Amino acid sequence: NFSMDKLAESGFMPPQAVEQQRQVQLAEAKNPISQVMQLFSSSAANFLKYCAAAGLVLLGVLAFGGRMNFWQAFSAVLYVALPWGIIQKVLSMGLLYLKSPDDIHPILNQETLIQDNLGILVSPGEHPVLFALLSVIGVLWIYWVWLMAKGTQNTGTKVNGSAAWGVTLTLTVLMIIVGVVLASLFGSWMA
Repeated sequence: NFSMDKLAESGFMPPQAVEQQRQVQLAEAKNPISQVMQLFSSSAANFLKYCAAAGLVLLGVLAFGGRMNFWQAFSAVLYVALPWGIIQKVLSMGLLYLKSPDDIHPILNQETLIQDNLGILVSPGEHPVLFALLSVIGVLWIYWVWLMAKGTQNTGTKVNGSAAWGVTLTLTVLMIIVGVVLASLFGSWMA
């Protein structure tokens, strides 16, 4: 309902089309075949996301003078994603039972309920760009950066520490830029 309400508020679709789309999505959510297909498509999307990240790591390592093949870069990305994802999901599952359902934002808390960053100091609806910038400064993100640097250094053939940290910090800056651009474009959805 939140997404459909925001879509109706934005004026991209007429109200009748929003209601039709709401009914279609409700019917798809109740269909077990649709749920299974969504599971497979999200798994494929995650695999492609990790492949794209591995491609960026590979290009970064080669640009910084190291040697690495695609599967080494892919294993470095998974080296980061697995423990980081497990920590996020376990803590989010615990917070799901502790938090009130009214405190859970339907857009901001889609991936995780953990708010371990400085983004809690700013209202995301009023200052979306500042919120996106401050959300990167947190315990789990610092852990992600450290894991990424160590994973890149340990999986590559000739990847020294400075190259691994250079690739990691470059990827982090790219993710921050993408987050800021998306926050500036879709800031009203975070209100």
